[in-house]
Parts: sequence; C-alpha cells; structure tokens
Amino acid sequence: MKNIVSSKSTVQAGNVTYELHSLGWKAFQHLCVSITAEIWGQSVQAFSDTNDGGRDGAFHGMWNPSPTDSFVGAFTVQCKFSSRVGSSLTLSDLSDELAKVRRLANRGLADNYFLFTNAILSGKSEELIRAAFLAISNIKNFNVYGSERISQIISESPRLRMLVPRIYGLGDLSQIMDERAYVQAQEILSSLGDELAKFVITDAYQKSARALIEHGFVILLGEPACGKSTIAAALAVAALDEFNCFTVKIRDADDFVRHSNPNETKQFFWIDDAFGATQIDWQSAIEWNKALPHIQAAIRRGTKVVFTSRDYIYRSARRVLKESALPLLRESQVIIEVQKLSKSEREQILYNHIRLGTQTKDFKSSIKPYLPAVVENSMFTPEISRRLGNPTFTKDLALNPFAIERFVANPMELLQEIIRTLDPYSRAAIALVFIRSGNLLSPISLTDEEQKFVALMGGSMTNLIPTLESLNGSLLILVKNEGNYSWKFKHPTIRDAFAEILSENRELMDLYLAGTPVHQLFAEVSCGDIGLEGVKVIVPRNRFEIVITRINLLMNNKREYQDSIYQFLANRCTKEFLEIYISTNPNFISSLHIYSYIEYVSDIFVILRLNEFGLLPEDLRKTHVNEIQRLAIETPDSGFSSPQIRKLLTSDEYLKIIEDVRINLLPGLSNCVDEWRRSYNDDGDPDEHFSPLITTFRELKDLFEQNEDVLTMIDAGLNSLDKVIDDIKSDIQDNSSPHEDYRDHIKTAFSSSARSVFDDVDH
Repeated sequence: MKNIVSSKSTVQAGNVTYELHSLGWKAFQHLCVSITAEIWGQSVQAFSDTNDGGRDGAFHGMWNPSPTDSFVGAFTVQCKFSSRVGSSLTLSDLSDELAKVRRLANRGLADNYFLFTNAILSGKSEELIRAAFLAISNIKNFNVYGSERISQIISESPRLRMLVPRIYGLGDLSQIMDERAYVQAQEILSSLGDELAKFVITDAYQKSARALIEHGFVILLGEPACGKSTIAAALAVAALDEFNCFTVKIRDADDFVRHSNPNETKQFFWIDDAFGATQIDWQSAIEWNKALPHIQAAIRRGTKVVFTSRDYIYRSARRVLKESALPLLRESQVIIEVQKLSKSEREQILYNHIRLGTQTKDFKSSIKPYLPAVVENSMFTPEISRRLGNPTFTKDLALNPFAIERFVANPMELLQEIIRTLDPYSRAAIALVFIRSGNLLSPISLTDEEQKFVALMGGSMTNLIPTLESLNGSLLILVKNEGNYSWKFKHPTIRDAFAEILSENRELMDLYLAGTPVHQLFAEVSCGDIGLEGVKVIVPRNRFEIVITRINLLMNNKREYQDSIYQFLANRCTKEFLEIYISTNPNFISSLHIYSYIEYVSDIFVILRLNEFGLLPEDLRKTHVNEIQRLAIETPDSGFSSPQIRKLLTSDEYLKIIEDVRINLLPGLSNCVDEWRRSYNDDGDPDEHFSPLITTFRELKDLFEQNEDVLTMIDAGLNSLDKVIDDIKSDIQDNSSPHEDYRDHIKTAFSSSARSVFDDVDH
C-alpha cells in the first residue's frame, strides 16, 4: 500500500463522508477487505505490504454484481492510502502500479482489477485511470473506488458498519440513523468520548458479536482497562444501526425487569459492571438471580443482553448465580475474555491511540521507535495506549526504554503520581466526582458537606466548573444519559487510583465516611480488613462508630435500604465490627427472619455470618432451621441444599430435611404443579411464572440423583409442568417475531507484514 501526494480536490463531497484519512494504512486495508467481502460475498486473502507484487488482496471465483453481469476469474485488490486530508488521486500517482499490473495480467492474476483509495477521485481522473488499466492486455474488468464511493458503500450497509464499528466514530451518525437511534447512539458514544474512533476489531469483538447473534447473550470479562465497555458500546451502536434495537443501558436487575417489554421484540440491554464495579456486590448478584427467568424469557423473544464484569468479580458471583435459571451461563461461547489480544491487535490499538491522540507530532515521532517494545510488554492494555496518546499522562515521561517500560509495567503507581502532582483545583474536582459515586450531575449543586470536602482539597465553587472542563477527555468526561449530563471518570482505574490516595489521609477519610452516600459506602469500603479484593477503603477500628451511626440513621428512616445494609454486614465486616454493632443494636439478631426463596433473602446472609463468628444464639439458630424445613415442603424451596445454607445446619438436621422432602413433597408433585397453575396470572409470561418451580425440581434431581424411584417422580413433575406451560401458551396469541438471520459474514486473512504498522503513526 503506497501513500499518495496530496492535491486539490475537484469533486464536491457526497452527502455522507467519513474521515478515512485517520484510519492508517493497515486499518484502511482491513476496511477495504471488509467491503469486498460485503460486495462479493467472498473471503479475500490479504498479502504482506512489502511483498504484495501489486496485490493487497485477491481471490479466484465469480461475482455477480447484477442479474445481467457476471465477473469470473482472478480478482486483484489494491489499496492506495493517504494520511493527508483532502488528497486527490491522479493517473500519475499510479505509474508504479501500472507496471505491476502488466506483470500480474500476463500471469493470469488480474482478470478483474479493483483499486480502492481514500483519496478524492474526480470524474476526469477516473476516466483517465480506467482507460489506462483497461488498455492493458488480459484486464477484462476494472473498477476504482474513491473516498466518496467508499463512504457511500459504508452509508448503505449497516452490516458493514457493524463489522467495522470504528466507522461510527468517523462520520455524522445523523446521516445514517433515524432520529431515535441517533439520539441513543449519541448518548452511548458520549460515554466513550473519541474512543470508538480508535476502535480495533479484535477476536474478542468478533466472538462477542457472534455470541449475541447466535445466543442473544454475552458476558464480557476482563481485567480493568482491557476494553470491555468499548466493545459493549460498539455492539450497542451496531444493534441500533442494523437491527433497530431499542438500546437500554441499565444499572441492576430491577432496572431490567422494569424496562423489559414483553411486547417489544427488539431490545438491547447493556449492563456495565453487572456484579459490582471494583469488588463483588453480593446483593446485586442475588438480585440478578431473581431476574434470570425474565432474561431467559426476553432472550426467547429476541432481546439481546450484554453484561460486563471484571474477571475476579464474576468468579465470585458464579458461586451464587443460579445457572439452572439461565442455562446460557453454562455456555462457553457467551463468556468472552476480552483481555486476550493478539500481537497484531495490540499493535493496531496502540497505533490508533498514538496517531489519533492529542500528542504533538514531535512526541509521536520521538516515541515511535519504542512502540514495538510497548506492544511486547506483558502488562500492555488498551488503557496504556490511551494514556500514551494523551499528554496529561506523559508530561513527565522521559522517552527512553527504561522510563517507557516503567510507564507500561506500573500503571496504577504512575497514575497515582499524576493525580498527586495535579494542582489543588483539579484534585478537588476529581475528589468531588469520587464522593458522588463517580457520577456528578451537571449543572452542579453541592451539599454543605461536599463544599467542605472540596475546600479541604483546595478547591472552591468558583474554580470548580472551569477545572472540570479542563479535565474533560483526560481524567474526566462529560456524559449524556437520558437527556441529563454528568461528570464521570474517563476510566475506572482513575477512581481506583484516587481511592488509594484517599485512604492514606485520615482527615479526608472522616469527611468521606460522613459525607458519602451510604449506599456508595456499602459498595466501596470494608469495616476492618477481611481480605476482599478490590475494596476501595478499609475502615479502621477507631472509625467504626462513624459507619454504625450512619447505618442506624438509614435503618430508622429508610427501611427500603435494609437489603443493602444486611449484605454489607454479611460480607464487608469483621467479627469485631459485628460485635460492636450488636452491642449498639441489642434487638438486631432477633429481628432477622427467613422466608422463600431462602437464597434470595438478605437476612440469611447475616444469619450465616453471625453463625460463622459464633455470634448467633443456639435457640435462634434452631428456629431458623425449623423454618427452612417448613419452606422446603410448602413453597417448595430447595435452597436448603445450597452449600451456603448447609453451613447453618448440622448433619442430622440436613438429613432430616431431605427425608421430609422425600416423604411429604415428592409423592405429591402433581398437586404442587396444580397449585402453581391456579396462582398463575393470565397476563404474565408462563415461563417466568413457573421458572422457580422448574429450578427447584431440577435441583432436587441433582440432590436425589442416586435414587431411581425419586428421579421418576421428579421427571413426572417436570413433564406435568411442561404440559401446563404448553397448554397456557396455546391459549396465548404469539406476537413474537422470529429471530433475524444474523451471520458472521466476513472472514479476513492477513498475513504478517514486514512493514511496521507504526510507519505513519506521526503523520
């Protein structure tokens, strides 16, 4: 692929244009190969740039562009890329190519020759170029595609845009989407800033798209800063564009149930950090269990669902997730590990962030020799690329191998150093976003405690707004969501770094504990060191009283937060903290109760924790055990068999419950099914209504897998359930539309190139 000398365009721009010059030579070649796959429906082989012999791509076969036209034989594709805005292609720019084409044609390799360029192509130049190529013996067909024609192809093909989602960051979305889709896409893209313009098609993206197409569900896993949210955003915009899916970015399980519409077959749900932002949120995981039947039913209707999660958080969440309620959780194809990047993917990610970043040309030229080593570093992440492309993060970076290696290998340490060396106004602005749980609404209105916090950090309301503006795009970003604007961290790792700084300052900690919303504290701190990975702040013994006071105020005034409080007490507190809390609230233990479904009741987790620490009185433990046994029969509730609940039971108590289930529940499963049928609401989804009972039956099968007689009874119960559900469905008009036939349409083959992808990174 050769660069073209810029000249003035003689053609007026088309209705839709894309900034193709910002792609870089390798990404432009990828785009052209994707276009040919869309046009020809073929997998095009791409060649090394240094040894291509005049061919960037080729295939042998047939192409029928219209019912009356048929091209057969050898097809050759050549790309001419210019990094200069407004450059034009003329016949004189192709003198080297003409010589190569003659050799290819003589060898029978260019029956059909196609030339792609991001340069502007005038009518006169196109005529001269066409005549010159067709004059070569053995060239049967010739086509040249200039920037306008390529832009037209892009604008006409939602499928192409989905396969190359970076395109969404290169043009005006209002020209290719209807108003509703455009507004949603703008909100999605606002959360990324200019990141989608730098997006690279990775294997993880392709697998994610395939999982979403084939299963309607995908979980994107990875370490911090590996690009999970960017992939999710690309999938969301593509779903808006090609499939006209109404996209909803939600926070939790309640949001999903509230927004899931049984009458809407084209919905796309995106849940970032589904099970906690920096550490496991047990309450959130449990709430998702309740929503899994809703997700299963929605996917069956055609809804698409994307979760993202840090890998270590998902590993913890799996301990409590009811996979039987959403069998897709067992499918390896829907669990995508985002951080696994090939060398070529890492190269293109780094190239995009350096070339399209805000560094000076001199910086780009100076750092270019070191970029291959950055790619090879085992600590490389997409976030490292973003920081290298932004002068905020590199103002003190010496451009030598040692300093750059440290920059890549110690990202958190250096990020903390950058924040510490900011001016007081900037640190105050970051602190304010932090205590607002990473979401500071704009226009800004502060409480007295927040103003005190900002002042202690060295800021004031007078300088706060201009400071926020100055940080926009580097450490912070202004995001639009549902018509409202808010300031957020540009990347979650910035919040992680600030939390470390905060924990080192005791005076700031008191303000943080006193002024931060309690629900946020529950997600960020632990009272004492319990070894929880990713915890933001460990509250020491001499600060326990502050947290207890705030919990008591919340319990007295806002009972709706009880579940969150109980999850906090069960999962984020040491024995010493619980002892102090109980002494302050002597009626707390006796206020705990159990009901169905046991595994979803927040009280049970506190009970288990108290029992683990020896703080649960024996008489109350036996009371809870008797209730578990009653629920096992009456609901029925198989929660007693879970590993967590069994910790509350003695061996004899557990065996007694099993025997009670065998004698008093299993023989009457048909009556149980009838009772559930009578409680069914005719307006509800039958799959969702009966899902808990199906899950219970399946778990009982696992429990009694060695008893053939019992398994026969349970299978009969399941068959009875299936018949009831089928009968209900037969009475309901099926309004759902069939799934669209999505296909993994493009297969590209790039051989390794001796030409460095970083050749024109400083252009």
